[in-house]
Amino acid sequence: KSQPDGILCILGIDSRYNEGCRELANYLLFGLYNQNNNDFERTGFPEEVLDDIIILIKPDSVHLYCNPVNYNHLLPYVAHWRNLHFHCLTENEYEDEEAAEEFKISSFVDMVRDCSRIGIPYSCQGHLQIFDMFIVEKWPIVQAFALEGIGGDGFFTMKYELMDVSVDLWKTYSKMDPVSLEDLLFEDLMIFEHQWTNFFANFDTEIPFILELSESQAGEPFRSYFSHGMISSHITDNSPSRQPFVLFGSHSTKENLNSGNFNFPSEGHLVRNTGLGGSTAKHMVVQCVSPKGPLACSRTYFFGATHIPFLGNDNEMHKQTDQVTLLSQIYSAVVEAVLAGIECYAKTSTESKVNEAPCNCSLSVIVDLDCLQYEIYVITPLDNEDSLSLIKTASMMVFDIPDLLTGRGCLGSVVFSESFLTSQIQVKEKDGSISPDSRHVILTAAIPRFASWLVSEDKSFLGTLLTGGDGVYVCSSNPQAVPAEGKLYFFSDGILFFDPHHGSISISKNHMSSISLYDGVSTVFPICSVASCNIVLGDFITQYRKPGKYNKNV
Repeated sequence: KSQPDGILCILGIDSRYNEGCRELANYLLFGLYNQNNNDFERTGFPEEVLDDIIILIKPDSVHLYCNPVNYNHLLPYVAHWRNLHFHCLTENEYEDEEAAEEFKISSFVDMVRDCSRIGIPYSCQGHLQIFDMFIVEKWPIVQAFALEGIGGDGFFTMKYELMDVSVDLWKTYSKMDPVSLEDLLFEDLMIFEHQWTNFFANFDTEIPFILELSESQAGEPFRSYFSHGMISSHITDNSPSRQPFVLFGSHSTKENLNSGNFNFPSEGHLVRNTGLGGSTAKHMVVQCVSPKGPLACSRTYFFGATHIPFLGNDNEMHKQTDQVTLLSQIYSAVVEAVLAGIECYAKTSTESKVNEAPCNCSLSVIVDLDCLQYEIYVITPLDNEDSLSLIKTASMMVFDIPDLLTGRGCLGSVVFSESFLTSQIQVKEKDGSISPDSRHVILTAAIPRFASWLVSEDKSFLGTLLTGGDGVYVCSSNPQAVPAEGKLYFFSDGILFFDPHHGSISISKNHMSSISLYDGVSTVFPICSVASCNIVLGDFITQYRKPGKYNKNV
């Protein structure tokens, strides 16, 4: 395929406000000509003066026509361009409108004089138009090219071969450079994380009201964010992996996840009726997708405690948490597999190696069960050399998990995905050998990987309440868990930590020989360590928020 000798970008009325040219100008000038840019409005100059620019980009130089009014606005953005040729009148010369117009035409003719093939950014992303050189010929500045005396001696489209370079430019726009990364981190990612904050706010309510939440209500923040953004988005991919969803319990089947029909979710699917046989749902799968960028993130969250608290001789809770425990164990393995896959891909940049990563994780124990279906993949264009500079999404789904405990029905599916960015450079070692050095960052790591909400009241059998109710944090080394704030209570037969997400975490005195409390100078420090513990505590370390001095054998 032949390459153009230059790429021509004309703004304003001279290109009949072509959106492809505006998009290229905004890419080169860091959004200077965005519609929401207030800097130009404050100048008081009319729009036709401010967007009176022509840019011709050649392999070894750039030609820029502008006027003395917008020159000062453009200069900070273009001063560092190499081999830049300005075509601009002085303020006094610009006052003569006829002379200024003739100068623009002659500058345009001089710019393209050495070219034979000229690329036109005809279409903007997401709005591909059939290229028509006769439409370009009708652009005012292109028509003026044919004027006798000051023009180029003939019609522009007859003298030069025009070609549409829109698609090639879109590939350039999608690359992650320092500027686009800054925009992603400080604009797109912050808006993306805010949608998750709104999502969690739907569940910050009492137990009876959580049960009445529908998939439609829970997913409204993701759906509104996506649908409103798609109005002006250039992304045309409408596959299920690029759509938001919230599905409860047994409704999260493979068929429903792959249907991609999430725009009109049912109001009838509630937390209280989407479990097995119309019972309360044990979990939900959720996904948020950025409508204007590559960010996407999916999670599995739970309804009910994912652990079995000490309840004396009562075994009823053990049966209630069996299904949640099974789902959470599978989800924990899925998270581990995806993170291992990202680590592997960052080192090898090979998708085939990613599929081997789960074999080194605890997931290998689970996928040996013939009844489980799973998929793991990296969503990114891997067939070109530019893939390293693109945002990727690593995802894994385990579909249609059966109730292994009773053999009746399907519990639903488990999903997890992260968006990440990789970077790789070649490093020359002391012995002269060249080896790659890779780094990666998970952009959506701040989205909680694990969360649960109680949908029934817990009971505890730890004897008489002695004291407590003070605020504490429970922390875990598990990558899915974030510090949880709750209350700590001391009973005659043990201790109890309680918060509305995890429920009751209780430790019987039969499993402890002593409790050591630390009084230090920090406002947050360890208070409780369990010595000679006979049970697995899941890496929990309890921390007090207030200083205190206490040491007592239980």
